[in-house]
Amino acid sequence: LDWLIPWYVNDYISLEPDQSSRLRTQLARQLDWHCRTQLSEYAEFLLDLRREVDHSGRPVTMERLDTYKMRLVRYWNVLIHQISPDITDIMFSATDEQVDELFENLETKNRDIENEYVAPPPQKIIQNRQKRMLKRLNYWLGGLTESQLQAVDAWNLQIEPIAADRVAYRRNIQAAGRRILENRTNPDELEAALRGLLTNAEEFRTENYRRKIDVNTQRTFELLAYLLETLTPNQRNHISNRLESLSADLGQLSCDPASKKR
Repeated sequence: LDWLIPWYVNDYISLEPDQSSRLRTQLARQLDWHCRTQLSEYAEFLLDLRREVDHSGRPVTMERLDTYKMRLVRYWNVLIHQISPDITDIMFSATDEQVDELFENLETKNRDIENEYVAPPPQKIIQNRQKRMLKRLNYWLGGLTESQLQAVDAWNLQIEPIAADRVAYRRNIQAAGRRILENRTNPDELEAALRGLLTNAEEFRTENYRRKIDVNTQRTFELLAYLLETLTPNQRNHISNRLESLSADLGQLSCDPASKKR
């Protein structure tokens, strides 16, 4: 991450030497914080998922699946609160030309998303979504049974198209971010505004977009619940081993000594 994140940042905004130096210093501090305080939580999250999988006799409910989703949201919010001062520091020092460059590159990404997920014919979009889901499920479960494949087919046909809404949503957030940066005169006010934007981004979703997200989330949870309840012994062993291995990797990478004892 110490080289990947600066490389990623430079894809969007070209930093001056002093900005790059500050970014490296800030990044080293943030990676240390993340390693000490967050990786062990991610590792425990994966172990909790493995325990969920191992309880084969307990029905999978939408409520329990939602608790895992909310934990991921919490991890995101903790991360944003932690790094928002450093984001502010870089953006407060940005020139107007750098801000223009940032939003031009963000718009290029918007168009890439449109070309891949919005522009193709509807049938192609459905086929591509099917391929992506099967690739993910094969990673976690191994091969699917015939009934599970049929469940994925049914799920795929029930999902509401959402890519165009997503691009519009991104543009709304980016427009709000641009307004914030164009009025950057006080670093404390800028930090509060950027943190609020990143942690409350759902406010920029239209009512119709929210409805589609809710519908698609519910249908996806229903699919996941069905798959978890119909796991074969080999599939249960596959996903359990996958979760345990990933958790162990994060535990070993963690700088929290307690995590290495698990």
